[in-house]
Amino acid sequence: MAAKFIIVAFALGFFCAAQPVKNGNMQVIPGGYGFGFELLISKLEIIEQKLSKIEHTMEKQAKYVIRSCSEEPSKMSGKFRLQPDANEQPFVGFCEQEKHGGGWLVIQHRFDGSVNFYRNWTDYKNGFGKVDGEFWIGLEKLHKLTKNKNTTLMVEIEDHDGNYGYGSYNSFEIGNETEKYVLKRLGAHAGSINDSMRVHEGNMFTTRDSDNDKFNGNCAQEEGGAWWYKQCGNT
Repeated sequence: MAAKFIIVAFALGFFCAAQPVKNGNMQVIPGGYGFGFELLISKLEIIEQKLSKIEHTMEKQAKYVIRSCSEEPSKMSGKFRLQPDANEQPFVGFCEQEKHGGGWLVIQHRFDGSVNFYRNWTDYKNGFGKVDGEFWIGLEKLHKLTKNKNTTLMVEIEDHDGNYGYGSYNSFEIGNETEKYVLKRLGAHAGSINDSMRVHEGNMFTTRDSDNDKFNGNCAQEEGGAWWYKQCGNT
C-alpha cells in the first residue's frame, strides 16, 4: 500500500496570529447562584474527564510502533510511533484518520501562527514545532520516507471563513541534502484546488540562509518562508 502524506494549512495567510480569548466577568447574585455554580463545576469536571481520556488515549497510542498510518488499528487521529524502515529509528508522527479515507501522515501543519516558519536550513532539515500542534516534519526525514517509495501527497487549505480546498498527487519524492532536497517527483494532480505545486517540481529547497532558487535573490527572504521555489511569489 502506498504511503500517504498530508500538508494541512488553515488560514490562507498562514502567518496570522491567534486572537486572544478574553474571559468574561461572572456576576454573583446573593442567595440565587448555588445551582448555577454547581452546574458550571459539573460541566467543567466533564470537560476535564474528556480531556484526560483523550490524553490517556494519545499516550497509549504513542507506546507501540507501526509501519505506517494506514496500518494503525484504532483508526483514531493522533500521535503514534512510526518505523517505516527497519533500518531507521522510530519517530513520533501525527496520523490523520478522519479525512479522505484516513491513513495520512501529517508532514506540515499550520493553523494559528504560533510557530515561526521563517527559519534556517538546519531547522528545516531536522524539523521543528510540536507534532500535535504547528510543525514541520523535517526534510531529512521526508527524504527517507519518500526515497524510492510509492507515496501520495495531499495538500489541504482552509481560510478564516471555512472555505476548504484540497489537492492530491499520486506520487511524491524529494532528494537528499547533497541534492538540496530537490522536489524530484510529483505525480498526477486531482482535487478541488489548482495544481499550484507543479511549478515547484524539479526545484531545490530554499531557506533564508540557503539560496537554491532560480531568482536573482533569495525567495525565502522575499516571501518570509522556505519552500521549493523556482521564482518568488506563486512560482
